[in-house]
Amino acid sequence: MLIKYLIISLLILISASTVCAVNNGNGPVVGKPSPNLLGRTLDDKPYNLNSDLGRTKVINFFWISCKPCREELPELARLEKKFKKVKFIAVHTALYKDAEEPGNVAKFIKSLPAAPTNIVLTTSKELGDNFNINAQPHTMILDENNVVLLNISGNNKANMQQLASELNRLK
Repeated sequence: MLIKYLIISLLILISASTVCAVNNGNGPVVGKPSPNLLGRTLDDKPYNLNSDLGRTKVINFFWISCKPCREELPELARLEKKFKKVKFIAVHTALYKDAEEPGNVAKFIKSLPAAPTNIVLTTSKELGDNFNINAQPHTMILDENNVVLLNISGNNKANMQQLASELNRLK
């Protein structure tokens, strides 16, 4: 009987630690399928990540009022030119605010020296929860079946080097 309680307690402890690990704000679980992403492109076409298969993708979550995002988007555009077989998608979302007007996002993108080709706008405040991110910028690599290969939070030189290194490895 004691062994039964010990095993049940151990299973509860393992389950609780797994939940904590998943909800740390570091992005979707590596090795698992990405949550779906629904939005609209800047030219007002629908976007559905679940329908976008067959190609490695870099997904970057940004917000127009985020200074590190402003600095990172041109770096991502540079990597997009280098890794032509990879689809780069910059997703505008305000994690804790209402969605920005599409015209404001378009104006922001035009103000940058460069930005990824594919821009998606979202209106869901739950997006941060669905993707388990709590800060921007947040960048992830998905394989051709949308399985998460890498999560990177924040903008710094080491993160961009890690992203480029992983993309090189996937060639």
